[in-house]
Amino acid sequence: MKQRAKNLAGITIGTLLATSVITFSMISSASDNMSDETQQTTNAAKNVILLIGDGMAESQISAAAYLNGAGYGAEDLTMDQFKNVGYARTFSHDNTVTDSAAAATAFSSTHKTDNGVVGKAPKNKEHHQNEQHFDVQTVLEAAEESNMSTGLVSTARITHATPAAFASHIDDRNKENNIAEQMLLDHDVDVLLGGGKRQFIPEEAGGKRKDGKNLLELAEDHGYQLIENKADMKKTVASKLLGLFNDSHMTYELDRNLTNEPSIDEMTNKALDVLQQDDDGFFLMVEGGRIDHAGHSNYPATNIQETLAFDKAVKEALDFAKKDKNTLVIVSSDHETGGMSIGANGEYGYNKEVIRNVKRSPEYISKQLDKNDANLEEVIKKYTGITNLTKKELELITSSQNKASAIANIISERALIGWTTTGHTAVNVPVYAYGPQAEKLTGTIDNTEIAEVINFTTSKSFTSQNLIEQVKQFSENGEMTDEKATRLLFTHLETVRQFEDQNKADKVVKQLEHFHILIDKQKERNSLSNKAYQTLKDGTDALIAKWE
Repeated sequence: MKQRAKNLAGITIGTLLATSVITFSMISSASDNMSDETQQTTNAAKNVILLIGDGMAESQISAAAYLNGAGYGAEDLTMDQFKNVGYARTFSHDNTVTDSAAAATAFSSTHKTDNGVVGKAPKNKEHHQNEQHFDVQTVLEAAEESNMSTGLVSTARITHATPAAFASHIDDRNKENNIAEQMLLDHDVDVLLGGGKRQFIPEEAGGKRKDGKNLLELAEDHGYQLIENKADMKKTVASKLLGLFNDSHMTYELDRNLTNEPSIDEMTNKALDVLQQDDDGFFLMVEGGRIDHAGHSNYPATNIQETLAFDKAVKEALDFAKKDKNTLVIVSSDHETGGMSIGANGEYGYNKEVIRNVKRSPEYISKQLDKNDANLEEVIKKYTGITNLTKKELELITSSQNKASAIANIISERALIGWTTTGHTAVNVPVYAYGPQAEKLTGTIDNTEIAEVINFTTSKSFTSQNLIEQVKQFSENGEMTDEKATRLLFTHLETVRQFEDQNKADKVVKQLEHFHILIDKQKERNSLSNKAYQTLKDGTDALIAKWE
């Protein structure tokens, strides 16, 4: 057990939403056909593992599954084996097309925010110019308050937008030096594994910090063991790890065997080995960050191989959960990147062998070309298996300022993989879940609801005081209109708090059941909003479950 304290200027998850989850529409089969995995559960999990395939949607997953399949068919990925499946809408506070910062903040805090902002929410319900933001508690911070161990793993820089949204509060995702400092010094994350060493060291040491600070030295003072390669990660027995395996993002999976970097599944396995030692449970976020980068660059084989590597991390998590039997696993994405399609240019098909023959990323391949491209055909043959470049393809590469992009374009054209953009898209992304509360993440949901479900486990410190603060908030913002009934709610909750202080569980439960009846009556009279009713109902249910 670890004692941690958190002080935030903003709103805590518990204060705003309670520790429960909103009930949303679900896809279900007949009860006699339901497996244990799809049965509804009321208890919180001991542990939560959230895996985010950055830039991954159905096209990326399908392309990977088809690549593994024989003939025209597909072979199930681990992701395809989940029974609780839904889809999440990803829009941000200020754009239909989100970025990773806003989407990860939705995952981490239940709040929609503006693109580029991490760990903060806007003060205005509708987007305004010069929007002001306030700090919001994340599920990782709630886990720390509940004495749970925590971990962040990414194949991108560990200070990149997605991991940053769980352990920092920054108005601009590009302030990665500030994110590194907050992540390391303002939190007590037990496991940090990824790239981004440059954000932790000063310029004179080859880093990006202009303030002269060497956060690696400070990390040692905070009990971290620094590891920088796969071998050291494997052999360490330390209980607090800072693994920085690349100055920037970690190497693409296609090129990783040229380095000493661990794979995403190896990092996931190591994180689980460390975190599972905590009897209070743990929260772990794992990001396949380079799926997104390959999508931005329209690198087809690279994108698919990153997705397959991510799926191996999903397997590590799911295998752990099945053995542990008290772990919630959630797999999703912040958004889709690239507008990827299987089948392109009006042609039906997927030439999988083209993808299978690619041995390195376009970035690596382009760097093997000599000054005048004299070895072009030799290099392309060696790393892509293409032996019959057309005159048009040769000219495309030799005339291009971005030879990696030209090579990727040829691979896409031959494989019949299409792209509509080098940016993000607004399509819904899949949500896969296993374990306690998993059935709450089926159907079409908002991405903030993922945080609500996680919060059911991580906000174990929720009490009647949080309900009191919620009633106060809803009363002040006009979502509760009956002043007399609101005073009665306050009185009732004060009684609950007294019984909590006396540790009288049966009386706490009885009073909460009465409180439930009171809010039901207010709902019938239309004297409180749907949001207020649902939030108070969920909080009451969570407290009842806690005291029972």
